[in-house]
Parts: sequence; structure tokens; C-alpha cells
Amino acid sequence: MTIQTTISSILFAFGISFAVTAQQENEIKVLTQEEMNAEKSTFPVKALDKFNEGVSAFEQKNYTLSIQLYSEAVTIAPLFAKAYLNRAYAHLELKQVAEAKLDFVKVTEIDSNIHQAYFEMAIIASSLEDKSEAISLYRKAIAGNPKEAVYYYQRSVLEFGLSNFESAKKDLDLAIELKKDYAFAYNDRGSVHRELGNLSAAIKDYQGATSLDPNFKIAFNNLGSAYRKNGEFDNAIAAFSESIRIDKQFYLAYNNRGYAKFEKGDYDGAIKDFQASLNIKSDYAYAYNNMASAYFKLKKFKEAVSACDKAISLDADYGYAYYNRALAFEMLRDESKACQDWERASELGVETAMTYYNNSDCKNQ
Repeated sequence: MTIQTTISSILFAFGISFAVTAQQENEIKVLTQEEMNAEKSTFPVKALDKFNEGVSAFEQKNYTLSIQLYSEAVTIAPLFAKAYLNRAYAHLELKQVAEAKLDFVKVTEIDSNIHQAYFEMAIIASSLEDKSEAISLYRKAIAGNPKEAVYYYQRSVLEFGLSNFESAKKDLDLAIELKKDYAFAYNDRGSVHRELGNLSAAIKDYQGATSLDPNFKIAFNNLGSAYRKNGEFDNAIAAFSESIRIDKQFYLAYNNRGYAKFEKGDYDGAIKDFQASLNIKSDYAYAYNNMASAYFKLKKFKEAVSACDKAISLDADYGYAYYNRALAFEMLRDESKACQDWERASELGVETAMTYYNNSDCKNQ
């Protein structure tokens, strides 16, 4: 009988390691003298004073007072776009997203050249899962400032999520061209290359990301997954080990290193890594199922059943755990339980399980 082992692994994490916030990407500061002189021709000095007081309050993390002062500034000068912009940032600090959005919209109505407002609205739209609106807003932000790498990067994240991999790659190419040391962009372009089937390019980009940031654990994890998929198991194990060196609580990396060891044929080593993953995250059903597959390879069928039991106790609809438990039951000559699990696995969408069911004596039981 041919045994199919099902190993579940987190292969990549695209975009999650980089989240832009308004305060990270847009420093709020007092107007320079040049800017002040430019504004004086338009706005009363009192409005500018309130604006600067608002900046000071913001820098002291007194966001409520900051909002009050910016509000006084726009009351005096209703077309003071930068005051609305900074008030929006203060609203974001207080998680007042709806109020912030209204201010960003007001900014664009007054001055459509203030690209930061489009960028921030795009982030808000993205957080609300309105991807098409977010992409449209990023397009406006880029039109206002085509030299800002993060605009291309963030749009690429959305394009990737929509499986528009070529578009995502173009944006990441531009982001890297503008910012040569953009480790996050190298990492994510690696994931795009992998989706496009170009593993050598993916490995090169992940290496680029880890070279730029030696503590980039996600990039090392992704590099390991690309190596594993390319059949370079020793390199994969080394990359996952680097990820674990950086974060000894990174349970995904232990699981993925176990996967690489499994494919290399080191089943005892794989079990140790799956157990290490579970020591950190005890409800990680995938690791139990993976452990069951390794036990099966070692012909420890009772242990395989026990590991599948734990996976199923954590996820009652885990089709592959039923499937693997059925195979273990068959090797233990418990045909009745094997048939029950094959039938359940089939109901949960594991097509191979129905083949086993139909080719056995299950229908006669």
C-alpha cells in the first residue's frame, strides 16, 4: 500500500511584518521658517500659532488637546489643509478612524496635491477590506509623489492579496529602485517570485532581505520554505534555525524546520521540532498532524493515532487528520475505524480518502 503523508506548513507571510502607521511614515513637526512665510500670506498668525501649539501637544502625546488646538486653527482659517491633516493623525492615535477619514477627505478637497492624505485613506480603506478603493487611493498618492517607496510597497500588498502577482512585482520593483535597503520589499518580492514559480529568484530576494536585516525572522522563515520547496533541505533547516535563533518562541519556524527534516528523512528530528512547536503553542493542530505523519514513517502507528486524536480534538473539521488516522488504523488492522475516518475525511473534502474507502471493504461493513 502507498502511504500519502500530509504535512501542513506556513510557507510565507506576505506583508504581515510591515504595518505602516501615520506616525511612522509622516513625522508631524512645526512648520519650517520657509513654510511659515509661505503660510503667512494665506492664514492669520493666530491660526499658525494654534497649529504649532497643536504640534507641541501631539509630540507630548496629548492627542485630545492636540485635536482641540487644530480645531481652533481651522475655525480661524477654514482652508488650513495641514491643520486638518495633523488633526486626522491625532484622531488616528485615539483610534477615531471615522473622524480621521473625514479630515483626510477635507484635506484633499482643499488641496488635492497633499498626497499623504490619499495614502492614509488608502490604509483605512485597506483595513476595512475595501481593496479596490484602497488601490485607487494609492494610485492618487503615487500620482502626488511618485518617489515615495512605501506607497508602491503598500499597494503591492493589496495586489498580492488579489493574486495580481505581476502587478505586485512591478510595484515592489519600483519600491526597491527607490529604496535600495528596503528589506520588507525584498522579502515580499521573494514571495511573489515563489507564487510565480521562480524559486531561484525567490531565494535570491529572501537572501537580500536577510542580508539587509540579519534579525528579520520572517524572511529567514520564508527563505527556509523556498529552499525546502527547491529540495535543498539542509539549507532550509539552516534558514529555519536562524529564524529560531532570532525568536526562540517562533513556533511556526519549529514546525517548518520539522517539515524540512521530515522531507530529508530525519523523522525523529522532525518529531522533536513538532513537539517544540507544540511546547510554545499547545493548540497548534497542524503540528500534531505533522507529528502523526512522522510517527507513521517510523511505523509507530499507535503514536500516530494519538497525535491525530489531538489534532482532531483541536479542530473537529481537520480532514487530513482524519485521513492520516485512517491510514494508521489500517496498519493496526482496525478496518472499522479506518473506514469511519476515510468517510469523514472524504466528507471534509479530502478526495484521496474516498478512493481508499471505495477500494476497501468499507462498504461491506
